[in-house]
Amino acid sequence: ANGIEMHGGSHCWVVGCTVRRCGGDGIVFSGGTSHTLLGCDVYSMGRGGVMASGGDRKTLTPGNHLIENCHIYELSRIDRTYTPAVLLNGVGHRVARNQFHDIQSSAMRVNGNDHLIELNEVHHAVQESDDQGGADMWGNATYRGNVYRYNYWHHIGDQVNPQEAPDCGQGGIRLDDAISGTRIYGN
Repeated sequence: ANGIEMHGGSHCWVVGCTVRRCGGDGIVFSGGTSHTLLGCDVYSMGRGGVMASGGDRKTLTPGNHLIENCHIYELSRIDRTYTPAVLLNGVGHRVARNQFHDIQSSAMRVNGNDHLIELNEVHHAVQESDDQGGADMWGNATYRGNVYRYNYWHHIGDQVNPQEAPDCGQGGIRLDDAISGTRIYGN
C-alpha cells in the first residue's frame, strides 16, 4: 500500500517524516491545494516516492503543492518503470532543493503546466530504462510553461555497464512527443 495519502483538502503539511519500505508509493497528494512536503526521507518503496496532483488545467488555476528539501531514493522495487521519485500532475507545483537517486527509471515525471523544478540534485537515475530521462515529459503537447532551473543532473543511465546504453536515449531532462513551451536554464 501507499505510505501517506491525502485526498482533497488544503494547506496540509508533512514535515520531517520518514516513509520507507511500503509496497506502493510513499506519499500521495490527490487533488487539493497548497499541500507541503518538507524535509522528509522516502526510500525503499515498491513503486514511487511522491505523487502530487492538483490545479485545473482548463483554467490554469495552480494547485500550489510544494515538495522541498526531501531525500527520495531506492525506489521501484516492485514496479520497475514509470514509478519516479516525484510524479507531478496538474498545474503550478514546485519541486525544490531535493535529492533523488538510485531509481530504475525517471526521477521525475512532469505532466501539466506551470510547474517549477529548481535546485534539485538527481543522480543514478534511469538505471534500467531507456527512452526516459532524469526528468521526463511526454505525450501531450499542451504541457507548457514548465521551468527547470539550477538543477544538478549527473550519473544518468546505466553506470555499471555504460557500453550497454540503449539507442533510444537517456538524458538529464527529456522532452518527448512534441513537448514545447518549456524553459530550461542554469542546469
